[in-house]
Amino acid sequence: MGLLLLGVLLVAGFFGVLEKRFAEGGIYPYYASFRNDPLGTSAFYESLEGMETVTVSRNLIHLNSVTGLDADTAILLLGYPRDGFEDIRAPENSPVMKAVEEGARLVLTMNPELVPEKYQPSLSEFEDDWIERRRRFREEQANRRGEPTPVAKGGPVVEPSREENREKGTPAVKDGKEAPEAKSEGSKEKDSKKTKEQEESDELEEFEKQMEGILGPTLPKKLGFEVPSADVFERPVEGWETRAGESVGGVKVPAELPMWRSQYRFKATDEAWKPVVWVDDQPVVIERPFGKGTIVLASDTYFVSNESLHHGAEPEFLLWLIGGKGKVIFDETIHGTTETGGAMKLIRRYRGHGVILGLLAFFALWVWRSAVPLVPGSEERERGLVGGSGAVMGEGTGAGLIRLLRRSVPSAGLLAQCVEIWAQSRASGADGPQREKIDRLLARHRQDPKEFGIADAYRGIVEVLRKR
Repeated sequence: MGLLLLGVLLVAGFFGVLEKRFAEGGIYPYYASFRNDPLGTSAFYESLEGMETVTVSRNLIHLNSVTGLDADTAILLLGYPRDGFEDIRAPENSPVMKAVEEGARLVLTMNPELVPEKYQPSLSEFEDDWIERRRRFREEQANRRGEPTPVAKGGPVVEPSREENREKGTPAVKDGKEAPEAKSEGSKEKDSKKTKEQEESDELEEFEKQMEGILGPTLPKKLGFEVPSADVFERPVEGWETRAGESVGGVKVPAELPMWRSQYRFKATDEAWKPVVWVDDQPVVIERPFGKGTIVLASDTYFVSNESLHHGAEPEFLLWLIGGKGKVIFDETIHGTTETGGAMKLIRRYRGHGVILGLLAFFALWVWRSAVPLVPGSEERERGLVGGSGAVMGEGTGAGLIRLLRRSVPSAGLLAQCVEIWAQSRASGADGPQREKIDRLLARHRQDPKEFGIADAYRGIVEVLRKR
């Protein structure tokens, strides 16, 4: 029972620690809706959950496998890492893009990675293979273009004299200009270099087409936008001030807008984009129609974080963000949280909790049965003795001997112990002469156990009892 109680305490403590860890959300990346600390988005999720007109849920399966999307759905991808933002793929059979074409709203916000912790979305082995091939291909191109020239290998260039040119057969230079022959050779070299670069460019373009055919085009290329790099920037303490732009369909952009902390800006290459929020003269939130639906891109996610909502939220802007949809889905797969199959999932799905409880009850009964007999015990029965009839309850001679051995009786006193038990089990006990002979045999055995061993003493005692 003590071991069972200790096991229960250990299991309870283990699950208690896990529950606290999950409740605090520290195991999730920044901007995950499961995270409750300042840089989570659980407050935004729970706020929408409290609205009667909105149904909120989390997506834990791959976006290319999600179902149940319709025109009244807003899909929120909050906090997508900057490093992978331009490599997002949009396959033709994507259920998300099909839902947007039918009227849904897709909101994609960027994590500018101003904080140390980040999560890189994992790719399939197939995608990793293609991306690795592209990386090696580009490295080979860079190495070919960066081949050292004679100037880089040697020292400073010395212009050869006319005499040296004549000796080497090099065309003369007159008034700082090459002769026609020199121009011709230089042109050929340049043309050869251009041809080589053009071949490499064509090869890379062909490779990119193959990737698009298999993995689908990148989202920036499909939708027509770019995210220029911002390696050097100086940001105000509270962020940049923002001003409202215009929205798709003539919807008015709220006047109250959040301060902007991300250093990234968007560059639209498609005229369908509308700049919704400006920082200075550059857009940081853009929106465009896509089929019957709309797509929103934001270069920051801090404005939906728990900390930002605590210091001062802009509810009208957040409502504009979901576009008046009645069903809002927070995608958690971009944060690495996915639902996986397993035994526990099957148990929950098919209500197999009784099996677990039954196994626990069986284990508890087994431990109890091993520790304590189910029938009341007595000292006489434990010793194998019953009353004066001399009967041994439920045990034969071999079982009685095994019980004695289990009691760890020393070998030197084993025979004496057997005689003592035999004497107690007899109603009348041994008579005087027999007992004296038995005691002499036991004494001889104790004095010289090597010459008169336990087997010899036993046989002697048996002979004495037979002559009775």
